[in-house]
Amino acid sequence: MEKLFVQKCSNCNKFTFPKKYFCSECGNTEFDAISINEGKVEEISVIRHMLGQKDWKPRKIANIKTALGIYITAGIEDAAQVGDALYIYSDNGAPIGKLVEEK
Repeated sequence: MEKLFVQKCSNCNKFTFPKKYFCSECGNTEFDAISINEGKVEEISVIRHMLGQKDWKPRKIANIKTALGIYITAGIEDAAQVGDALYIYSDNGAPIGKLVEEK
């Protein structure tokens, strides 16, 4: 598991994901990488078919709101439901979410 990073414009502080070449707010090309690790599930959907793929198995994806206020679409691998807190990480560049374990 790798940390997932979003970009923060070094000029106007706008957060963006995925990576951009310039800020859509101010046009700046300098960004800081900010790691994110948790968010809350806002919506869940299932991808049932994928063109060109054989033996495809349905996969769940979630729209996750992060503490930074930005939304990340990520694959989810467990029984997460709307409202659940997820740990967000990167798996070969793809955002993935899994349930935050109770302490």
